[in-house]
Amino acid sequence: MFFNYITIAWRNLLKNRAVSFINIFGLTLGLASAILAILFAKHELNYESVHKNADSISKIYLGGAFGVIEWAPQSFGPEGEAIKEMFPEVIDYSISRPATGIARVGDALFREERIMVADSGIFALFTIPFLYGNPATDPTTLVLSRSTSLKYFGNENGVGNTITFDLYGEKIDFLITGIYNDFPSNTHLDADIIIPFTIADRFGWNYNEYQSGIYNNYMLVEEGTDISSLNRSIYESYEIPVPIDDVHAFLMPVKDIHFKGTFSNNRGKFMALLIGGFFVLVTSIFNYINLTNILFSTRKKEVGIRKVNGATRSDVVKQFFIDTMLSTLIGFNLALILLKSILPWFNSLMDTNIHLTADMQFITYGILLILVTVLFSGFYPAIRYSGIQTSNLLKDLNAKILGKSFSKYILTTVQFIFAVIFIQMIMVIQEQAKHMDDEDIMGYVSENVICLTGRPWGDLKTVKAELLANPDIEAVSWGSTIPSYGVNQTTNWRDDDNRSLAAIYRFEQDFPFVYSIGVAEGRFFSEKFAGDHENSIVINKETAEFIELSDPVGHTLMLYGNHYNIIGVMDNYMALPPIFGNTPSLYRPSGDNDEFLMIRVNPANRESAHEYIADVLSGFNPDYPVELKYHDDILYESQEAKSFVSAMQLMQLFFLLTIIASLIGLFGLSMFIAQKHRKEVGVRKVFGASVRSVMMKISRGLVIQVAIAILIATPVAMVFTRGFLSVFHYRIEPGLLFFLSGGSIALILVVVTVSWQTWRAANKNPADILRYE
Repeated sequence: MFFNYITIAWRNLLKNRAVSFINIFGLTLGLASAILAILFAKHELNYESVHKNADSISKIYLGGAFGVIEWAPQSFGPEGEAIKEMFPEVIDYSISRPATGIARVGDALFREERIMVADSGIFALFTIPFLYGNPATDPTTLVLSRSTSLKYFGNENGVGNTITFDLYGEKIDFLITGIYNDFPSNTHLDADIIIPFTIADRFGWNYNEYQSGIYNNYMLVEEGTDISSLNRSIYESYEIPVPIDDVHAFLMPVKDIHFKGTFSNNRGKFMALLIGGFFVLVTSIFNYINLTNILFSTRKKEVGIRKVNGATRSDVVKQFFIDTMLSTLIGFNLALILLKSILPWFNSLMDTNIHLTADMQFITYGILLILVTVLFSGFYPAIRYSGIQTSNLLKDLNAKILGKSFSKYILTTVQFIFAVIFIQMIMVIQEQAKHMDDEDIMGYVSENVICLTGRPWGDLKTVKAELLANPDIEAVSWGSTIPSYGVNQTTNWRDDDNRSLAAIYRFEQDFPFVYSIGVAEGRFFSEKFAGDHENSIVINKETAEFIELSDPVGHTLMLYGNHYNIIGVMDNYMALPPIFGNTPSLYRPSGDNDEFLMIRVNPANRESAHEYIADVLSGFNPDYPVELKYHDDILYESQEAKSFVSAMQLMQLFFLLTIIASLIGLFGLSMFIAQKHRKEVGVRKVFGASVRSVMMKISRGLVIQVAIAILIATPVAMVFTRGFLSVFHYRIEPGLLFFLSGGSIALILVVVTVSWQTWRAANKNPADILRYE
């Protein structure tokens, strides 16, 4: 009997190929989205599970008045040892800090940005499995990840080899003592190279003093320790001797870091993927139910004959569920093929390493997903149509059988509501992205500006002179950071009792020219004025307003205990990352070298400018690789920027998939409507109705549905987008007309989607229609 159900289900798929294709295509999209959501949820919810002690490890964070943020994910060097001594719940601790450097292996140079300088405690607290060798404590040893060993030596066992690292201007030969497995993508630890912390003394890091808050202090606490209670004790008993309001230490469990302890929008990505996958699957299920209505009009006699021949209601229910199961299985397998092709792109976008693996957990999730899809897709059609009387099934009573149900209209209206909301949200996301890139908002022009590290090239004044000898180089400068990138703030300005933060920068005299930033009053630094390096400072408009000086040029301002003459006021520009607003900013002249070298090139001759820059810089330091990156590329390479961009791209992707799935269902519904009204169309045409009037008559109901959806969706979208935009300091303020334009787009999409079916119905020969009736 079961094989008979399968045979009939397969024949029905082939008999109604257009509807079957739409059904299976929709289910494929929905199931692929749901599987991807499950894989990503598994990845995210298992963060740090690779570490055996993960439940007992916490990281020290700094809390305090840091402007728009209330905490920093690092701490001062002495905090780990101090807290361990004060609180018996702490068993052990480890200190580390990030570093960058240049590795020389033979004649090859590698710029390494994922270096961890850590004490031996890091291997005791965290699970770092070694493939070969072991870590050592000698400051001239290091351990590598497996992938880095393959990159350097072409094999995974590089133990015993020596490589030369250029670290902080020193060239040091390191012996490789161990190779460890690469960290998985679902742990916050991310290091290709680990160097013993004993090297800190060589570089003069004063990690035993409260001077720099760039250290990562990890604490291993007793199992079952209440971290909230311990944090209260730390707040009450442990004082950090720095002049920042309410600065204090607190512990962040490592399992909470991913969602709560970074500036990346990890929670937003997680929710976007879960909700997006859910909506695409639900929309596909709605489509399946609607399209089953269409198919039933061609199968009612089949069901009636089965009942006449003794089939019970349960037999009909089984047939409907088998039909749904067959379509779902085909869609599931196509979804796996689709995911196999898009996972590399997805992993690149989300910075993950997710794969399809046929383990027991995935098989279980897959079976549950199939069963849930079959149950929700097949339940309503099976129960409703199996209960229709046999006499009605054998009569030509489409209007009576199919016309009473409003479910198809309710489901499609709900789909329209979601489609309108998503179209409006896509418009808001795109408009906000344009707003953030608006030069009037940024306050500077970054196009054609190359940014690269400045330290390795020596005297940058000499470098500048040689670069400007080429007419393709329009401007050169350097400084401590680049616009919208770095954060360096202090309270040690204005006066001794000041507690307000200001951003501190160092720039060479041509910095405003490189980025086309205006100077509102006075001037910027210049070599024509010998005293600028000693006693001059430039502020921005925000600072002038903050210190309440209408004409600040000529006044003095205190910074780090020294008083400087204010020589100029720069226009406000987006100096800090976009999550910050306009902040008081103070500028001091840079020396002969600094962190970033900035070069504006002629856009018409970029390639030749690149070659010239690389040749010049290689001449100043042949042991350092020249990596030319444009300003915007550097901004979007940061973890925080990539997180927000990927979250927005993910949201737009699922919005589009839901809209496409809705339009697929709409296309199927238009087929149903055209079939239902075929006799009416024939009669109207016999009495002289035009094609246009017939099309308007058929599609009028759908237009009304869209209008209802727009009225419901618009206020909902306005609420959701207000929450989305609240993340940004520089944000748009979309009005009602903006959202209604999104509704108009939905209406146009609906008209375009249904016009093919309605046009076909309106152009049929009325004689053929009435002869059929």
